[in-house]
Amino acid sequence: MRRFLTGAVLALLLFGLGDVQAKPLVPERVADRVDVPRNAGGVLIVHYIRPDGVYDDWNLWCWGEGAEGRGIAFDRRTGAGRYAVIPVGEQERRRGIIVRKGNWTSRDIGHDRWIGLDEDGVTEVWLVSGEPRIFTDPADVDLTVRLTAAFLDSSNTITLCATGLLDDAKAIRVLVDGAPGAYRVRGVDRSRDRGTGRLVYDVRLNKPVTTEDVASLSLAVADGEPLTVYARDVLTEDRFTALDAELGSRWSPESTTFRVWSPVSESVDLLLYDDVDAPRPARTVPMASTGRGVWETTVKGDLHGAVYCYAYQSYGKRRIAADINCYAATLDSGRSVVVDLSRTNPDGWTGTSGPRLAQPTDEIVYEIHVRDLSIADPSCPPEHRGTYLGLVHRGDAFGVKTGLAHLEELGATAVHLLPVHDFTAPLDQYNWGYWTALFNVPESNYSTNPHDPLQAITDLKAAIAGLHDAGIRVILDVVYNHTSSSFEYSPFDQSVPWYYFRTSVDGTLLNDAGVGNSIADERPMVRKYIVDSTKYWVSEYGIDGMRFDLIGTHHPETVQAICDAVLAIRPDITLYGEPWTGGGPIHFGKGTQRGMRMGVFNDHLRNAIRGDLDGDAIGFATGPGGDLGGIRRGVAGAIDDFADEPIEVVNYASAHDNLTLWDKILRVQPEATDEDRQSMQKLALGVVLTSQGMAFLHGGSAFARTKGGNHNSYNAGDDVNLFDWERKSEYIDVFRYVQGLIELRRSHPAFRMADDAMVRRNLDFIDAPGLVAFTLDGAAVGDPWRQILVAYNGEGRAQTLRLPGGDWNLVVDSESAGVESLGRARGSLRLPAYSMVVLHR
Repeated sequence: MRRFLTGAVLALLLFGLGDVQAKPLVPERVADRVDVPRNAGGVLIVHYIRPDGVYDDWNLWCWGEGAEGRGIAFDRRTGAGRYAVIPVGEQERRRGIIVRKGNWTSRDIGHDRWIGLDEDGVTEVWLVSGEPRIFTDPADVDLTVRLTAAFLDSSNTITLCATGLLDDAKAIRVLVDGAPGAYRVRGVDRSRDRGTGRLVYDVRLNKPVTTEDVASLSLAVADGEPLTVYARDVLTEDRFTALDAELGSRWSPESTTFRVWSPVSESVDLLLYDDVDAPRPARTVPMASTGRGVWETTVKGDLHGAVYCYAYQSYGKRRIAADINCYAATLDSGRSVVVDLSRTNPDGWTGTSGPRLAQPTDEIVYEIHVRDLSIADPSCPPEHRGTYLGLVHRGDAFGVKTGLAHLEELGATAVHLLPVHDFTAPLDQYNWGYWTALFNVPESNYSTNPHDPLQAITDLKAAIAGLHDAGIRVILDVVYNHTSSSFEYSPFDQSVPWYYFRTSVDGTLLNDAGVGNSIADERPMVRKYIVDSTKYWVSEYGIDGMRFDLIGTHHPETVQAICDAVLAIRPDITLYGEPWTGGGPIHFGKGTQRGMRMGVFNDHLRNAIRGDLDGDAIGFATGPGGDLGGIRRGVAGAIDDFADEPIEVVNYASAHDNLTLWDKILRVQPEATDEDRQSMQKLALGVVLTSQGMAFLHGGSAFARTKGGNHNSYNAGDDVNLFDWERKSEYIDVFRYVQGLIELRRSHPAFRMADDAMVRRNLDFIDAPGLVAFTLDGAAVGDPWRQILVAYNGEGRAQTLRLPGGDWNLVVDSESAGVESLGRARGSLRLPAYSMVVLHR
């Protein structure tokens, strides 16, 4: 980066007082006037200096090694800027930092930085906005104004960012391959970006940039060093968009064709390796440009199992990366593998899908993690524990059915598998799978031979086939909202820098997903990638549904495109997602799904049932004084809340995130008896299973699963996350109760109405003070039971329900659930604390 000023004073003389501080910025030490707090081993003093003087909402995220991070305000001032004082422990050796705006709206520097802690107890450092270096001496702090980034965001406008005012913006020169002349500056408009505080210059050119020049531009001010201009939003134009391209490697017995999209590359080479560990390629094959950014080559011969990468030459740099469109990859996700998919099919594979559903509300989902289900099952062969094949082991241990036999016994219509597409976690490290890498590749960690790039495909197909044979549908948890790596570590960013991820005006990664980057699905080729990937999983693996992680980060146009594409393949596919983000703006929130075949999680009902996620709030099923109105709205399928139809709603009380339902009950009812806690567990799941909409159960909740109070066990290991089959034996009464409720729901369509008109006509809430009670007109919806009555008691005391006239058959009470009669009732019925009843006539 080129320096332009010797200080802020010159900028003031040239442009006035509005944009920079009125006094020269002189960094200073404050260690002598900072007291070390009691019980602290020392302090870390972090100065933050913004040459633009704009500090609103900027704060420090700081963490110790192996510890949770926390936000810290820059709440103290010097003449040069702001600073924070952080107590540190005696044994600490370094601290990680990120300077962020608000709650992760953006970052000043996009990557983690580490500060080594001085042994004398006081460490003082200086950070400058836009500068990645950490200064340990104030005399070294560089406050000269500098250019930070330049992007071609339309065919004739370059976005230029600087840390302060340029001394002569009119002296900007546009270069092509380092030479001037082709393009001239027509005008320069100055503004300030709200997200970063950066000064932004819109540099307007005298004519549109040609396709040939789009990745060859640079800017210089006067005689300063050139700054590379990266093509960004200009790449959304039709001339760079290849929506009909079939990308990736396409195998045939005679040859394999390779295609990749990289409109900013001046050349692309295919690198072929002899094996997965070869240090260098055995063969380099130049690829030819076929237009609109697509590069292609065909290599003769049977290349099944061949290992390859692409080498992109762009912006003066050679970038080697895996094929983001590949179907197989090496264990470390670093290289791609050509595959004849027919050779990965297990014996008897037909590629067919699981049982068909007449409507989405017929789905009862059971969420599991591949490793969790079998890793602690003593009846499962050791070589299959924690693997795809462990999913289809029918086991028996501790006197109860385990594995696939447990799934069959429970009766849910589908399993929801936490992410199985390729993610970046070592073999010996537990992970939920949300560290996404290559989206069309199954994760090797769950393979019986992780070092064989093709075995994971075969094993996953075998697991899907086994589940289908058992009458169980398979839903994949898909995570198209972010990836585990960025910039030089990302095959996406290496293929087309600054295209696949959302960035602020100055190129800083946005953090909509809460994990460091966010996929820019609003861009056409990113949307194409996601849609193509979903179609591939449905067509090749025969899956029956998808759950979209943080669907709130996606744009409605992307969601609609996904629905259109996969429903054309599978009209009964189950689709749902999380209508929120990891902290960024919500593009697809609750209500956006109206009219789509996309369901969203009903967190309103979840909170009404349990209170909140991890705190001390009490819900309808977890203590007295619950939100009866919230329960009623959930029971009706949220059609008077955020949905048009009950098929758009997924009802649940817990999932893999946050405290398990049982642990939440333990938190808010520490003095309750185990019997009362079991009653709360049964009532909570009973509300889910008798409400209109799709039903969703967290794996293990049917036997009071606990994670020991761990609310975020994504990498906590097997000891926390495993399915404790001995616990199923201990809480078999809860299991039998949930099993009976599932049988009830599957047997009676009155609990599974598909549209709002049916619900409005056939569900009536009845007057029952202190209770939530309603009737269902079974006769009107083809149910064998003419009329059904359901009532919930969420209080810690028994309550009486007055029954409508006539005799009723009781099928669910506080102890038992199912479809068989438990006796007859007339007049009134007593509901014990935290219980429910279902009757029919």
